Amino acid sequence: MWSILTRDTDARRVRIATAADTEALGAIGPVAYAQAYGDWWADAAALAEHARTFSASAFAELLADTGATVWIAERDDQPVGFLTMHRDQPNPATARANGVELRRIYLLQNAIGTGLGRMLTEHAIALARTEGYDHVWLDVMAQADWAVSAYRRWGFAEIGRKMFANTLRGDLREMIVMARDI
Repeated sequence: MWSILTRDTDARRVRIATAADTEALGAIGPVAYAQAYGDWWADAAALAEHARTFSASAFAELLADTGATVWIAERDDQPVGFLTMHRDQPNPATARANGVELRRIYLLQNAIGTGLGRMLTEHAIALARTEGYDHVWLDVMAQADWAVSAYRRWGFAEIGRKMFANTLRGDLREMIVMARDI
């Protein structure tokens, strides 16, 4: 099993999540999502339904999937974020094969700007490269300027656009598909 730990002087750490992390992931997942995008939803019930995809049971199911790996970010030994990577996922813009999708990258608000998002991404990319994949891709809400900017700094480039499946306020459904060769 792939295992990698990174510890800096401020006690930041990124590691592959295990079944023991499902409760923590299920606690931070809905909060991190709501902090980033909660006010974009016009319907609170629809937001609550979407937040269930970040539940402990959803993470338990994902951790059991051999085609996925969940990374967890910690600060001072407390979970503050996560990344989910999904193998053999052709991107929706070009359908290029031999890629890994970085489907969800979320940090709690107090962990944004600490470098943990980039650490999560780089660890996932290193594993994907080791496993023989040649690119990673993700999609991001087009209006999430902070995220689009970060991904560009991390070497991702826009390769297309798509629409978010759920209904959000106004015109907030457009997503940018971004990729990075590895």
